[in-house]
Amino acid sequence: MKRFDSITLRVAAVLLLVLLAAQWVAEWLYQEERERVVSHLIAGPLGQRLSMVADKLERTPRPEREDLLQVLNSPRITFTLAAAPLSGTPTGTLRLLQARLSETLGPQRQVVVAGDTEKDGPPTSARIAFTLSDGQVVIAAHHYPNDSALAPSRHLPLLTGYFLVIAVLALLALRWAVHPLQRLAQAADALGRDLGGAPLAETGPREVRQAAHAFNTMQNRLASYLNDRLRILAAVSHDLKTPITRLKLRSEMLADTVQREKFLHDLDDMETMIAATLDFLRGESRQESGVLLDINALLSTLRDDMQALGSTVDLRGEASRPLLARPQALKRCLANLLDNAVRYGRNAGGNAGGGAHITVEDSAKTLTLHIDDNGPGIAESELEHLFEPFRRGETSRNRATGGTGLGLAIARNLARAHGGDVTLTNRPEGGLRATLALPRGGNTG
Repeated sequence: MKRFDSITLRVAAVLLLVLLAAQWVAEWLYQEERERVVSHLIAGPLGQRLSMVADKLERTPRPEREDLLQVLNSPRITFTLAAAPLSGTPTGTLRLLQARLSETLGPQRQVVVAGDTEKDGPPTSARIAFTLSDGQVVIAAHHYPNDSALAPSRHLPLLTGYFLVIAVLALLALRWAVHPLQRLAQAADALGRDLGGAPLAETGPREVRQAAHAFNTMQNRLASYLNDRLRILAAVSHDLKTPITRLKLRSEMLADTVQREKFLHDLDDMETMIAATLDFLRGESRQESGVLLDINALLSTLRDDMQALGSTVDLRGEASRPLLARPQALKRCLANLLDNAVRYGRNAGGNAGGGAHITVEDSAKTLTLHIDDNGPGIAESELEHLFEPFRRGETSRNRATGGTGLGLAIARNLARAHGGDVTLTNRPEGGLRATLALPRGGNTG
């Protein structure tokens, strides 16, 4: 059924099968009616001729009948005397012909019809045996006229052309009818990347207009809900800045140096968490337009930045050509993945803070970036949960080692805004692999 996984193909297949069945029934009925009409047209004049010949023969003595038949013969029909009637049961047109001739000649004269037919056509000749009142059997060899009305059916090519025209028109109509569903599917796919996209055109049949209106209403409600939530959090963040600043000033006045440092550290964590939460909700990818971005240069810059901070980053492979992307959003996505790899990787001494390895794989349709670390890895059941907001792979509450738990969530959101995705897998040799897959020519608008 994979070949018929679209509405167009399935409905077209059913429609064409029904059309073929209807054509077959119509052809069968046509042939039945044609045989009846042909039999009627032939049986009328032929029956009158045979009835006349039978009457004349019955009034003629037996010895003179042979000579009379020679006079009655014609190119269309010839008569001979026989000792016994024909045998067999006629079918099709011949059966109808026999029934009609029996009515014309009367019940006192037994009529039997036999004949030769061409393949898939009407009989080309018929042998008709009828019995006179004295028991004499007469056989009439009747040759059918070479008339186009009686020739094999020539309408099949016309029916074939009619069927093909109907099939083409049906396929075009189905594509026209299914096109709004394709637009709806494309709009739903784009909705996951950008709630602020253009609304779906509310055109087409009533049901399609209703679906498009419901979709646009849902999009507006989602956008309104997220914007309201963002405004509320932004307002809360703004309002929190003043008391946090006051707390910092008061902390500076503490005589106890240890307590002062703890207070300042906690306040810095609060500011970091608020900023990270706003970044996650704001979705930085929606602030930019897509441009052709040199991925190799971006990766080299990120590698140099990480190495400047004391982390080791290896880069293997390169992109064959620029990628249509949002520069700052993609940079943030890659920086989060690299920071996660460095944070949970192990150095030569077995301690946290090791290096990361970037592998670039490019193809005609997809640009894939693998970011590997040599850390302990994650349980398979927990891999997908790490993309949940505030979910951390490091179980301690220390944000110096575990972060805020938003890095991977932000990275996936930014990747999906580009039409791609981020996935996590455990490496066979140990450590975790984050794979960023970005489509070539993906949606970044």
